[in-house]
Amino acid sequence: MKNSLGNPARGEAFYPREKEIRKIYRVLNAGTSIYLSAPRRVGKTSILRYIEEFPEENFHSIYVITEDLESQNDFFKVIFEELIKSEAINRLAKVSAAVKDTIASILGRVKQFYNVELRDGCETDYYEILTELFSSIKKEPGNLVILIDEFPQTIQNILNKEGVRPAEQFIQKNRVLRHHKHVLDKVRFIYTGSLSLYPIIEKVTSLTAVNDLMTVEVEPLPYEQAIDFMSRLLETDGVNIERSLLDYILNKIGWLIPFHLQLIEREIVDIYKSNGNVVDEKSIDLAFDQVVHIKNKSQFKPYFERLARLFRGNEYEFVSEILQYVAVNDLINLDVLNGKALKYNLDIVDKTMEMLEGDGYLLKSKDEYRYASPMLKLWWQKHICK
Repeated sequence: MKNSLGNPARGEAFYPREKEIRKIYRVLNAGTSIYLSAPRRVGKTSILRYIEEFPEENFHSIYVITEDLESQNDFFKVIFEELIKSEAINRLAKVSAAVKDTIASILGRVKQFYNVELRDGCETDYYEILTELFSSIKKEPGNLVILIDEFPQTIQNILNKEGVRPAEQFIQKNRVLRHHKHVLDKVRFIYTGSLSLYPIIEKVTSLTAVNDLMTVEVEPLPYEQAIDFMSRLLETDGVNIERSLLDYILNKIGWLIPFHLQLIEREIVDIYKSNGNVVDEKSIDLAFDQVVHIKNKSQFKPYFERLARLFRGNEYEFVSEILQYVAVNDLINLDVLNGKALKYNLDIVDKTMEMLEGDGYLLKSKDEYRYASPMLKLWWQKHICK
């Protein structure tokens, strides 16, 4: 199995997440759309790309990433554009003349709309165009599944740029689309992203706006799967080590997500090839030191940079101080947490802490918060703490 560090795992690099994929299809077969929930770097995007490339019988899937979009019309436009050029819609068009004719008609009108946009500055309503396309799809060829990556970030972008009301309208419009008469029985949606959906929804509106979605969680790998994952990576790179050393690696990692396993595996292989093909506890310790070296800044810095996109003003300052405090002191209890909230004039920080948990920064145990990842904690200590 190839190490695909930094990119979604595809082909030979994809580790089968059979439990999660089975559950996804159980929910889809029940006629329900999904929120795929997991912190950053757990493998959500890899699962979506696998579902796109290897759909089960009677399913046709397209993958759309919406991370940089800042308006609801751009969101629906991107879905429309990805849909009409996808293999999924090509397969549906081959078995349905209605789909083929509708696409041709819509594309002709979109071209006219585009010229009008350039001349008069008006904007094509891609929500209406998208629902028209969906109306031409028949149920018999199978269900269409729209895989939307970074949906929570899109909500946050609209909230930051346009405010609460447009963000709420965007959320509600997606709900209306899911329940549209031309969508309900033949199109499913899977939403996911690096940010947690529910805390962002609650910043804007009620959770009833998404209570039609079924949550499917993608968790860190179980211990034996993590052993298998690491063994496959190392074997591909020509490194075979005994079980006790694999246990030593995993115990040091702590939080067994694919990103961490890939990161440490790369460092172990580099050390193995430079010190005479030897792996022992000493070389593993050295590999962990190398993981948080400045050369891996591109792997960890996004955790820090994302905070500025998610939090503003005093809330951002509060979060920055909390993460530094926990990095230095190992944990923070509720008394200290509430004291720091008062310092920044924040009355309620429950949603803020939920976002830090959901995004893979911290874990709560009883009344204390710790870093979810020992690696991330060490990087924060070394490169962020003042």
